Amino acid sequence: MRDYVEKTLHTKVESKPVEVSALPLYLRGLYSLEQWTAFGVPLIMAFPRENQAVKTMAKHRDALEKSLKIPVAFALDNPTSYRAERMLEEGLPFIALGKQIYLPFLGVALSKESRCANSKRPTVAETLSPQAQRLALMMLYDDLYGVSVTQAANLLGAAKMTASRAFDELEAAVPSLVTVEGRRRILHPGKDKRALWQQLEPYLTNPIAREYRLNRMPEAILPLGGISALCELSMLQDNPWPTLAATKEQERTLELTAANLVDPMEPDDPACVVQVMRYEPATTVEHAIDPLSAILSLSDHERDDPRVAGEVENVINQVLGGADEGNR
Repeated sequence: MRDYVEKTLHTKVESKPVEVSALPLYLRGLYSLEQWTAFGVPLIMAFPRENQAVKTMAKHRDALEKSLKIPVAFALDNPTSYRAERMLEEGLPFIALGKQIYLPFLGVALSKESRCANSKRPTVAETLSPQAQRLALMMLYDDLYGVSVTQAANLLGAAKMTASRAFDELEAAVPSLVTVEGRRRILHPGKDKRALWQQLEPYLTNPIAREYRLNRMPEAILPLGGISALCELSMLQDNPWPTLAATKEQERTLELTAANLVDPMEPDDPACVVQVMRYEPATTVEHAIDPLSAILSLSDHERDDPRVAGEVENVINQVLGGADEGNR
């Protein structure tokens, strides 16, 4: 595994044993641990001794990082494409031998088809993880200049290590976004929100994890999402059915499963569409998810509609301001 990383990233990876006495007993038996150092950054490589659910691995990652104070990545021998996608959805760093490297705290996201530049610098991640994207959107809505890793963790409602990884990803995408003040790393987004959006947009991804076409309205009040949220902010006319947004926790509470789905080939329209978000969106608009998450939620088919494209630009101008005069 270490040889694969060294050859792929063109860098020396140092390895040493991990002192496990401080770890909970259940974790000692589940993983074989090594401490690696790559590009001068220490990390823990966790080699699973048995197959674990991705949700369970996320909890183990948090527990390991809390005890060891170092970012944790998982070594996977031969994961299915579905499992790798689920790891990416959860923002879990991993290395799949001979196939894929996802180490967002190093700014590295490589697949088998990718080619690493012939240099000793890590490759910039192609897209931001869910928590890094949340922090990016927060910067676009609010003045986060000078916010530290600890303060960002409080804003995200996440562990400090998670916020630190978000800083790593943002710095890899747009180096000027993070600066060092004394011993602290702080956000340095600048005042031009439209320019910041243009810098970040290539790294932002559709926040929808799953979509349900339901034959009944859910037994909960959910905010408008996707195209319905955009219609709430613009002159567009919505579909005959509403598009709603739900968190993964709400998905479980509402017991949304394949059994709830309406066959998309059936001629009858659904009662509603529920889109499950990869992250908890901001609620800057009453009864709807935040405008930028709504825009990022649109399908390619919806974006290809000239009316939708025009209203997307109008909403971006409302939220972030128009293009700089010098760029017109």
